[in-house]
Amino acid sequence: MDKNTLLAALELSRTRLLDELQTIEKSGQDVAQVLTWRPGPGRANIGWQAMHCAATHERHLKERFLNQPYDEKLVVQFGHGSTPSDGNIPPIGAIRELLAGKYNALKQWIATQPPEGLARLMPAPGGKQRSVEDTILLMGWHEAHHQGQIHLTWNLYKVAHGIK
Repeated sequence: MDKNTLLAALELSRTRLLDELQTIEKSGQDVAQVLTWRPGPGRANIGWQAMHCAATHERHLKERFLNQPYDEKLVVQFGHGSTPSDGNIPPIGAIRELLAGKYNALKQWIATQPPEGLARLMPAPGGKQRSVEDTILLMGWHEAHHQGQIHLTWNLYKVAHGIK
């Protein structure tokens, strides 16, 4: 798969995520309250879902693609296997900045990759191998999944708070 197709797939997921955050911002609700509201005990809040997307891009780009150290604080707080917290959710502006920074770094890296770089196989869970391009496709799917979780949580928030 060519890099322009990969970038377009990522862009579709990212646009939907940012549109969802913008809807929340324009809702007239207390955005900090919306970002930290949980649909049930132990369930992730909207802020964690968005930050998880940033942490995923950070870890994959730095650790898996570049073999460099990643932002450990970000990944520990919001990465795979972390426990969602109400106390460490940044304001919406900071979430947007972090999402943009991690996403732009990933896009810039993808844009520099030749076809053989995207076809390169890497270790994947379960002792399997996965190409870089398949990993990038899965990252777009992963972000779309979390955008869906944000959408669902926002709708549940509205019902719980009597908002139409």
